Amino acid sequence: MTPRILMTTSFAALTAFMAVPAFADITADDVWNSWKEMGESMGQTYTVGSESRSGDTLKLTDLALDVENGNSTIKGTIPEVAFRETGDGKVEITMTEQYTFALTGTDSDDDKVSSKVSVDQKAMSIIASGTPAEINYAISADQLAVKMFDFVADGEAKEMAIDIDLSKLNAQYQFATTDMTNFTSTFSATSLGFKVAGKDDESSGKFDMAGEMHGLAGASAGVIPKDMDMKDMAAMLAQGYSGDGSFTYDGGNLAVTVVGDENDTTNFTSSSKGGNLNFAIGKDQLGYGLVGKGVEVTIKNSSMPFPEVTAAYDEAAFKIAMPITKSDEAKDFTFESRVQGLTVSEAVWALVDPTATLPRDPATMIVSLKGKVKPLLDLLDPVAMEAMEGDTPFQVETMNIETVQLSMVGAEFKGEGALAFDNTKSPDLGGVAPMPTGKLNLSLSGANALMEKLKALGIIGDEETMMFGMFAGMLGKPGPTPDSLISEVEFKEGGDVTFNGAPMPF
Repeated sequence: MTPRILMTTSFAALTAFMAVPAFADITADDVWNSWKEMGESMGQTYTVGSESRSGDTLKLTDLALDVENGNSTIKGTIPEVAFRETGDGKVEITMTEQYTFALTGTDSDDDKVSSKVSVDQKAMSIIASGTPAEINYAISADQLAVKMFDFVADGEAKEMAIDIDLSKLNAQYQFATTDMTNFTSTFSATSLGFKVAGKDDESSGKFDMAGEMHGLAGASAGVIPKDMDMKDMAAMLAQGYSGDGSFTYDGGNLAVTVVGDENDTTNFTSSSKGGNLNFAIGKDQLGYGLVGKGVEVTIKNSSMPFPEVTAAYDEAAFKIAMPITKSDEAKDFTFESRVQGLTVSEAVWALVDPTATLPRDPATMIVSLKGKVKPLLDLLDPVAMEAMEGDTPFQVETMNIETVQLSMVGAEFKGEGALAFDNTKSPDLGGVAPMPTGKLNLSLSGANALMEKLKALGIIGDEETMMFGMFAGMLGKPGPTPDSLISEVEFKEGGDVTFNGAPMPF
């Protein structure tokens, strides 16, 4: 099964789950009307086989949903939905525990893809309360199981299945509707399990993947405009759509087995001590952050010369926040990429250093930047982006290098500083930005000892060692500790560059 088909159908499954109505109001009839109004504003169509009213309960049979989302369409029928007025200003919503959706769409190559999704809800409870202008929902379930099957791509059936199970779900939603719909939500679940199995399109190979996450929790908030175009994100943002959210988990594990054409088998396992995810999107800014903690990875392959390869890290993080709308003014951006406490197994080290000449210290790699950039176009406009033809969509005005760090094999490089760019001048730096003005403070420790160890291993020779010493002498000066160098690099008006006050020597 190709990755693009997996991504397309998985996204469609998530969309189908989110399409299940979870809106209510103070009376049963108002509940149903609010569903239809909200669905219409989001491009969803609801039709009903029949409606009946008995006492305090409004019952719908054969509630059919037709949802379009980008290149995907979700269609399905819930056999029965009931809205019961509890008599205390609340409405209880129940529905058939099992129902199925059909997903169709196209992938990135415009091939038609389709699948089916079944939803199974155990002990699902939805209670709505509040007022027509501000609606609150309390949702709980012992289990929510989603299964994807009957995959078809470009007219051919594919051997693939996806199972997702959410246990002990509890959620709170609040909707306030005026000209816009404002929402907030929180949720928690004891565990999320998933399984994926399939066969490769172009070979006899197959794969199995299974994983689980524990102690899940999340929150989100946003604004939804009426009658927004779900197919056009740029238009949605212009109408006022915005959202942000966060997700955390306490731990998890993953196991993947891949069998090749000639029964060559690869096993991949990993475990994690938790992490978090956060995102934010609005008219002017997009933000995304990801953190993983205490991750351990093991890889085994029947054709490897050693039993297994292992790796681990204490923490890894990625964060980015940037403007996405064309502007005449520069806007803030941030970027961070970080891996701390990275180690690999002795089997990997033995390939380059069988005598253990190099220190096995855990490695750390950090890049943290902040600054201001001016977007030259709307980044979510595909036509404008295509017209760029490889040109940069930003003008960089300032860049603060908060941290650059690389620590490994006994040596460490660090850097920090601040730069400014005059964009009235020609972009000398690879066509991206003009020559900056500002200062960088750099330090390097343990480099001479590392060079000697690399020479002892035969990785470098006397010529490389001598050349390093020559450049180190020209660009740096002795630091505060043995085998350390420091350098202040200054970029001046007119393009001059100095190292520790002296002109650049070449």
